[in-house]
Amino acid sequence: MLDKLKNDYILVLLFWLLSIFIFMMTKSGLVAAFSIFYTGLLPFVYIVLWLSKSEIGKNIRKHAKKWHIAVGISWFLFAYAIYAQKWAAGVINQVFFVDASNLGITYTLLAFLFTPFGMLYQESILSGLWNTLIIAAMIWGSIFPMLLMLPIPFKRIAYVFVFSFLVIGFFSLFIGAVTNLVVNKELLIKRFALWADFNNNHLCSDNWANTTDSVLFLGGERVLIYQSKKPENSQFSVKTCNFEKSF
Repeated sequence: MLDKLKNDYILVLLFWLLSIFIFMMTKSGLVAAFSIFYTGLLPFVYIVLWLSKSEIGKNIRKHAKKWHIAVGISWFLFAYAIYAQKWAAGVINQVFFVDASNLGITYTLLAFLFTPFGMLYQESILSGLWNTLIIAAMIWGSIFPMLLMLPIPFKRIAYVFVFSFLVIGFFSLFIGAVTNLVVNKELLIKRFALWADFNNNHLCSDNWANTTDSVLFLGGERVLIYQSKKPENSQFSVKTCNFEKSF
């Protein structure tokens, strides 16, 4: 049972590492979206595995009544739905400076798929984890030489050293990969929004329309335009659309 539990954890972890590796190699927006989604779900996947496989988890499921579980899940989903909408609306406003209702598909995707990622992996949390890891590595590095002077078999010391190295290496890889996703989150959201909510065809007859790749209608005569040939920090801008183009 213990070997099976370990294998389940390892398979989940290897699948996550594979998705991160493919994203770093291809820079694909679709793979990045899946990686962010899966990274956000990773803690919950491990919780489900623990409840399903461990003896403590089995005892919890055994003593918990069905109505307890139903009430707990209902309240969790209610709170999650409110937070998801609030978080997604805030992210869209931060990226595009417009109301989230203007990007309906992107808003739905963020609220449904990316909320666990945004909730768990914030820059302040990652920075704190990274500093904690550095301090722990420094403390362990100062303690380890003392073990060599104790009457402990060298094989056991070597095993502890290798195990510690693997744990520290894994957590540094994990924090680094998640930080990379957090840094690229805004770029990913922009790419997805351009595909899902922006329009390639429009009736605007203004001069800027000739150099515009796509537009997002904001209501009235206002549109948010995207111009890929401009510098990255000025590719999006709000314009007034003159709807006089004929077809």
